[in-house]
Amino acid sequence: METTPPTSLERPQRQVVFAWDMHYSCNFRCPYCFYTLTGWHELAKKSTYKSAEEWKRVWHRLYEKYGSCHIRITAGEPFTYPGFVDVLAALSQEHWVQVTSNLSLRPLLEDFVRRANNRRVELDCTFHPFEAKFEDFLQNVLLLRGRGFIANVCYLAYPPQMARMEEFKRRFKENGIHMNMAVLWGRYAGKEYPHAYTPEEKRWIKEVIGYEIGPETVGLEPIPTKGKICGAGQRYAVIHADGRAVRCGQLGEETIGNILDENFELFQTGRPCPSDYCRCKEFQMAWEEEEKQALLQRGEVKV
Repeated sequence: METTPPTSLERPQRQVVFAWDMHYSCNFRCPYCFYTLTGWHELAKKSTYKSAEEWKRVWHRLYEKYGSCHIRITAGEPFTYPGFVDVLAALSQEHWVQVTSNLSLRPLLEDFVRRANNRRVELDCTFHPFEAKFEDFLQNVLLLRGRGFIANVCYLAYPPQMARMEEFKRRFKENGIHMNMAVLWGRYAGKEYPHAYTPEEKRWIKEVIGYEIGPETVGLEPIPTKGKICGAGQRYAVIHADGRAVRCGQLGEETIGNILDENFELFQTGRPCPSDYCRCKEFQMAWEEEEKQALLQRGEVKV
């Protein structure tokens, strides 16, 4: 029987959220990954490596300014960062942390479950069938859950791996795990997705997800957001590996500042979105609650 564990930690509702691209290094080379397409070697030059104590001082300044924040550590593979578990232990003393990981480094995961705080740290586990074996990945998810960690699984509806998404959904369910679906934003076979999904593919994805409208389906029918007032940059920001902060993942040139700067601060108010669509569902952290629900439940944007 499929269990229904908490989907996230009990964080305060109005937290400031930072999506931190901690460093540009990964032991996988997934064909749909933005960083693989951009080039890991060049991106790696932008990475900034600091000790746990140094990062603790940086994030403590943000704690003093904004209180306990939600830090979503992503980009590359976080567990390949030198001393990553030490950094996590330091950050989670004052902040709530979510780590996106491919769960491929078992020795580091075993160290993690021994030392990390399962009340302050959760895992977003991404399954990549081109790079990982199902059984190995499954056992690592079960290791995390067995130690009391929230460990949610996500699978990308990338055309070449869509044929097995229903199978993997079933196999995870047999082990008491719900598999979330993500839609592709990017190019495949000369086509731009999610716009290129056929009506049949969209129906299939929704059948695997199990419902017609909700947080996993919102990207299948992209909703225009240009001109919409958004809190990205005010209560949400993306932090690049060199410490540079931008409003969101799509606005890489609109720099807010750098978190390594002692005077760094977010915008005081929300600003209009200059993008046609919200590609990464960042509105879930950056928009007002009633507006977020309008998107998720009705597929509408109130202007």
